[in-house]
Amino acid sequence: MFSKTGMKRIIFLTMFLFLFCGAALADDQNAVQFSGKVKKVILKKNKVAVMDPATKKRFTLIVNDQTKMTGWGGLADIKKGDPISGEYIVTDKGLYVATELKGK
Repeated sequence: MFSKTGMKRIIFLTMFLFLFCGAALADDQNAVQFSGKVKKVILKKNKVAVMDPATKKRFTLIVNDQTKMTGWGGLADIKKGDPISGEYIVTDKGLYVATELKGK
């Protein structure tokens, strides 16, 4: 029915799809929700420093092309003191990468 080459392609594509879908699901499951106030915006490095007023925890988020923004036109529109919420993931290197940022 299938040649050896055709079967290898089907197996490869199936494995690729399972790995790709699994990685996407893992990112969604590992997303951390947050809310707080903007402490600082570092435009040159595409970063936003945030403080959670309840816990006083401070952390810096990396903003990239995949970050969904609601309430701002871009990183330059975010100002110190703005209320902010959203989600981030923690990379293998311990970096906080924003997946979603919302202005209140």
